[in-house]
Amino acid sequence: MRSLHPPHSSSVSLGKMLADWRRLSLAFLLLSFVPRIFAEKCSSTTYEWWRDDIRSGNRAFLVELEMRGGAVLCLSKGFGSSTELLDPVIRSIMHTANFDQQSKMPCSVLGGYISPNVDINIPNGTTASTARRRLLTGEEDICAASRPDLNTCKYPMQDELGQWSWGGIAYQIGQVNGNCTTPDEEKDGAVCHENARNELQHDWKHSPVYGGDEISCDEVDAKNTRYLSGVLFSQAPLLDDMKYPMYMVSSEVDRLAALDDTRNAGLQYAREMKGENGCDAEIVYEFFPKPGGGLMVELSQTMGCTTKEGDECKSKSVAIADSTSAYISNDTNVVVVQVEQSTLRESQYLPVRSSCDQGTTTTIKMSSQFICAATGERINISSIKMSQAGSPDNPLFDEGGKREVEISRDPSKPTTFQVDPANPSDCWYKDSCGGWSFAPDFVFRADAASAPESCVSFYWDPLIYSVAGDGMAASVKGNGIANSPSSPTTANAASAGLTGILVALMA
Repeated sequence: MRSLHPPHSSSVSLGKMLADWRRLSLAFLLLSFVPRIFAEKCSSTTYEWWRDDIRSGNRAFLVELEMRGGAVLCLSKGFGSSTELLDPVIRSIMHTANFDQQSKMPCSVLGGYISPNVDINIPNGTTASTARRRLLTGEEDICAASRPDLNTCKYPMQDELGQWSWGGIAYQIGQVNGNCTTPDEEKDGAVCHENARNELQHDWKHSPVYGGDEISCDEVDAKNTRYLSGVLFSQAPLLDDMKYPMYMVSSEVDRLAALDDTRNAGLQYAREMKGENGCDAEIVYEFFPKPGGGLMVELSQTMGCTTKEGDECKSKSVAIADSTSAYISNDTNVVVVQVEQSTLRESQYLPVRSSCDQGTTTTIKMSSQFICAATGERINISSIKMSQAGSPDNPLFDEGGKREVEISRDPSKPTTFQVDPANPSDCWYKDSCGGWSFAPDFVFRADAASAPESCVSFYWDPLIYSVAGDGMAASVKGNGIANSPSSPTTANAASAGLTGILVALMA
């Protein structure tokens, strides 16, 4: 993989040592998960676990394998009953260097994942207080509930277009130091499909977060793994360039406990993010510098469809991309990516409300600094650029209608994906233009002086903002008041000792 970079005689020895160390650490990492096969089975149904073991106001997690990675449902319990599930339910999917979030209706998740054999009581505007609908909204929030028909468990265009979610943010770390992360499916994903043809690793793992109860168990059908106080995911797609853990915790108490445990590698550098109903996604990327120093990272944002694939789906995704803009806040050292709120609502087939859906909504926040792992020092990223879409006839753009520009540092004048939003170009998603397509891309470059090899690696933590749903919670009929158990009863703690090895080896 390193042969793709020009040799640097002053650092060949150190670069080789670092590469060997990374390969050795990955070998130990994989070996450490052999005992995970013998995790204890859960002793209760998913419904009993949700009803009896999860405290009101906390989150719980269901993890399942998917593609070359996996997915996790973040389930947030309300205070209205012992089974109340708040809107939206966040499903996060991770594979290779891709991250995708989907917001789901609670009633569909209760019926599909937790208890398919029970009737679902769908609260409406007269029987459910705003405070119950979503954990983090206020009682006076007039924008909390907005689905046109609150008496059915269906998305607005479910019957007509096959709508299956409220949508969500999707992005990919497309390149690190010139090595790409998109698998070549004809080569079974073992190498990148682009010219670099670098190797790719697919070693997605999950385990309890250190510091909390560290409790997990596998469901009897082996489809899902349950986590009570928190779950950690890890992936190392580019062994010489990138790996990452992602942390999700049940409560603020569990988060503080995790921060106090030094075995949770990199978590101390994650920025606090509340997400929808507290479904934080604390992703901490660890990037390795080039031989001789320097670092380049490319992130591409896309928006997932809410309906089945087709022209309608594509038109909604294109509209959201066209509305994308970004700016850098000098006060907070953060890159803010945003889309038009009205365009987002239209993609969900929800009514655009004049008092609620104007302006922009934030989708991603990214630091304009990397953190030197060896010293903990924050270093300013030398160059931060965004792709823009325009006409290939414009000499400022390439034959595919693309150019890269430094991102604006004026929040009132953000850099727009479309160079002329009033007259958007369609060349960016048509292969017929330059032979390729692209998305809103963000390129971060740190020079060798700012990102030296002596740092060993650099941490970076983009924050992903979940898409809001319609604000309506759901419960199982016949359930009583909410519960606050003193201790879990159905999850087996024995598996925590087997699966909690990951973080120590990630350090």
